[in-house]
Amino acid sequence: MNVLELRASTARRRRARGDRGAVIVEAAIVLPILFMLIFGMLEIGSALKSYSGAANAVRAGGRTASVAGNIADADRAIMERVAAEAAGIGAGEIEYVVIWHSSAPGTQPPPACAPTTAQPSPNTTSAGVSDGGTDAVGACNIYHRPAASGGAFDMASGDAANPPDYYFGCSGGSDPDAAHKVDCLWPGKNRKTTVTPRGVTPPPGTTGIPDYVGVYIRAEHDYVTGVLGDTLTITDGSINLLEPQGYSLTG
Repeated sequence: MNVLELRASTARRRRARGDRGAVIVEAAIVLPILFMLIFGMLEIGSALKSYSGAANAVRAGGRTASVAGNIADADRAIMERVAAEAAGIGAGEIEYVVIWHSSAPGTQPPPACAPTTAQPSPNTTSAGVSDGGTDAVGACNIYHRPAASGGAFDMASGDAANPPDYYFGCSGGSDPDAAHKVDCLWPGKNRKTTVTPRGVTPPPGTTGIPDYVGVYIRAEHDYVTGVLGDTLTITDGSINLLEPQGYSLTG
C-alpha cells in the first residue's frame, strides 16, 4: 500500500467514526420525540375510549330513563343500562353517576348533586338532594363509585349481596326499607309523566307536563405513561323528557 492509499484509508476510517458519532447524536435527539409521539397516540386512543364509553353510557341511560318514566325501580333500569354501556371505561375510573330532575335541556346537575368525602364510597344508602315529596326540580340520586364491588352497578344487575329490589324501588322517606335503598331522594314513582297526545286535558291522577330527567357521569381517566399528564377528567350528561305512559283521547 503506497502513501496515497494509506492516507485515503485513514480518511475513510475517520469519516466512518465521524458518521457513527453523528448517528448517535441524531438518535439521541430523534428517539425521545418518536417515543413521545408513540406514547402520546396510545394515551389519546385510551382517553378517547374512556370518553366514548362515558358518552354512550349517559345517552343510553337517558333513553332508558325516558322510557322507564315513573316506574318504582326506574333508577335500577337506568343504572343497569349505564353499566352495560360504560364497559369501555377503565376499572375504577367512574367517580359518580347522577340521576336528577332537570328544568330543561342543556342544564347541568346542581352543585349539591355531587358526592362529598363524608359519604360512603360506594354509597349503599340514598345520597343526593331530596325532592321533598313534591318532585322538586334539582332533586337527585347520587351513585358514588358505582363500578366498585357492591356498588350501584352490582346492585342493579343482581350481583350484590341482595337482589335489586332490596336496593331500588323506594316509595319515599316513609318507606320502611328506606335505610337500605339508594333511590329515595328522588323516587321513580314521584316523577311526572303524561299521556299522548300531549296538550289534552290529562285524565285524573296524571299531569300534562312531564319531567326532564338528566343522567350525568364523571370519570377520572388514568394516563399510563405520564406523557400527557396523570389524569383526565371526563364529564358528560344527557337530558330527556319522560315518554308518555299511555294514550288518551280526552280533551
